[in-house]
Amino acid sequence: MDALRCFCMLVGLAVHGATVGDNLLFTLIAEVSDHFRMATFFLVSGFFTTMVFLRSGVQAFLANRGRLILIPLVSGLVLLNPLTLWLIQRYHGGGESFSNFFLNGGWRLPLPGPMVWHLHLWFLISLFLYALLTPALAALAGSGPATRFVRWLTGLRGGAGLLLLTLLFGVTVTLMRGLNDAVVTPLFFRPDAFLPMATLNYFAYFAVGVLAFRHRDLFDLMHRLFWPGLLLFGGAYLLHPLFEDELPRTLERVTYWIARAGFIFLIVCGLMAVARRLVTRGTPMLSRLTDGVYSFYIFHFLIIYIIANLLRPFTDNAYLTFAVILAAGFPLLFLIHERLIARSALLTLLFNGKAAKRVKAAGPA
Repeated sequence: MDALRCFCMLVGLAVHGATVGDNLLFTLIAEVSDHFRMATFFLVSGFFTTMVFLRSGVQAFLANRGRLILIPLVSGLVLLNPLTLWLIQRYHGGGESFSNFFLNGGWRLPLPGPMVWHLHLWFLISLFLYALLTPALAALAGSGPATRFVRWLTGLRGGAGLLLLTLLFGVTVTLMRGLNDAVVTPLFFRPDAFLPMATLNYFAYFAVGVLAFRHRDLFDLMHRLFWPGLLLFGGAYLLHPLFEDELPRTLERVTYWIARAGFIFLIVCGLMAVARRLVTRGTPMLSRLTDGVYSFYIFHFLIIYIIANLLRPFTDNAYLTFAVILAAGFPLLFLIHERLIARSALLTLLFNGKAAKRVKAAGPA
């Protein structure tokens, strides 16, 4: 599970590196990512967040989540994102100088590129909100009715249990989307606001991760590459455009979101099955990757656009720029973690949310 979470965060370099251009390859990368990456990340996060909560209690858990999530979030928003946003608009032809961008309000202008204040750090906001709900979710998941339902569900023969779970999951995602579109966004946010939509959309993935930690039989049920379900939900999802104009708007949205969410959920289950087969034990390399991946993700958008701007005077070829970002980005980001972040107690706290390890004093000679 930890290796799977690490993989999803590492893929972020390719996904956000693809924002340097607009072509079929980059669109395809974004589309593929949208069908597994953050869904998998939040499901795995629900699993591990529940583990930490059940081992620590409410007060210690909330203090732990505040340190691990809020400190890197604020550090990234204040120390990294302003420079990253300036580099993004500069690369995409915005033309705003550093001083005008920051001191004269240039950042308020409609500038080119993926310009949004939180950039990739939105996931920390969602993750902290989910953490606040974890005590209630864990209690609900461990309740008698939930336990009896899971026991019944996992006792169904063949793939019936996973198929029913997928359908219920799709309905839950659809309800969350409806809540966002009909209530949350209209009352509290501008139209098409990303953050509330994403938070409500991925809540179901986090919640099922909580449920999976509380029930090992459900956890095992979800580790399956379930081809009949993939064909059923994937087929409904892919064929939806053929009949969407014939359906009432509400029914069209409901069928779309159930099919799409069910398809993505089964992709995540398939990835879990593959990961369980491939990663059977820890290795030194896996330990290095999982130790440095948080720094990797916090810094990767900045590094993408530092590289892109350095290459700008020499080439306008987005494919070449993207290739250099991938080739240089992975080693550079892990060097930043190992040579800079991990060696400083302050930087480790700011960007990893981890307290410095205490070194025991040596005893008398």
